[in-house]
Amino acid sequence: ITTALHVYLRCNAMADIKDIKVPKGDVPEDFCCAASGRPLYYPVVTDQGVAYCYSVLFEMFMSSPMGAPKCVVTGEPITFFPNVCPALHHFMLDVYKKDLKGRKQIEETIMASHGLKVPSIMDAPDEDGDDGFMEEFTCPVSKALAFEPCCLSSGTLVSARSIPPGGFKKDPNRLVACALHGQAPKKSNVLELMIRTKFPSQYKALESKHGSLEPSSQPTCRDFGADEHMHLGLGCDGCGLWPICGVAYEDVDCRSNTGFHLCAACFDLGYHKRVLGGRFNQGHMPKNTMCIMCEGTFA
Repeated sequence: ITTALHVYLRCNAMADIKDIKVPKGDVPEDFCCAASGRPLYYPVVTDQGVAYCYSVLFEMFMSSPMGAPKCVVTGEPITFFPNVCPALHHFMLDVYKKDLKGRKQIEETIMASHGLKVPSIMDAPDEDGDDGFMEEFTCPVSKALAFEPCCLSSGTLVSARSIPPGGFKKDPNRLVACALHGQAPKKSNVLELMIRTKFPSQYKALESKHGSLEPSSQPTCRDFGADEHMHLGLGCDGCGLWPICGVAYEDVDCRSNTGFHLCAACFDLGYHKRVLGGRFNQGHMPKNTMCIMCEGTFA
């Protein structure tokens, strides 16, 4: 199947990957991609709380060259192309390992058809057992198990009650610290089910303590004005803003055809000085030179 898929995608790099047949096994619908119905692998969670496979959402962005694609569940535009959510990725491999056998090779082939690599992410938490999952399921703001969990475009989990008025300006995880443009993501049902499944008694205790939170009326991110230049086809390797609005920066030393790019907010936070590779493992190095891109540049 991998060989046939490789040949097919090489012949048509913009192939509709939703047509690729992937066995579902015993994975419940709740842990399947919203667009393709395939079991989640390299899962990303949008600011609307909807989970997609990384390659599927990437294809959706590539098929919407003039702007953001629409979420298949909410119908809202997807402003950010998120990083893989490590907590959900590790959960899927822990609980549904048998059903996900061979998926990494399939995802590698799909991304290779676009001349890209899959995200660089481990297959398990840094610590073994439940301690590792508890660490990944902990909100970096409250320092407690994420309750009514949301996912930032960086892949970081936060509790809905920890979102500040006006949203997050930068990632609360100091190891990430990209810009977030006022992100205030919605609660994710799949992330809540993940935590309930792994830590049922602890989550039930949080429900008894806090009760349910009224849905927030604040927008999921700041408004990008019509006067801000839109760099069509260009996404930020920090926050995932795609297309980049306003000033954009590029790594002039990066040899990858994909390049390494940042929005002005991520550049101002020095994201390029702390990260290796890039969103697609492009080979960016912290000491590389970053320069402002000319308006009208199309990636």
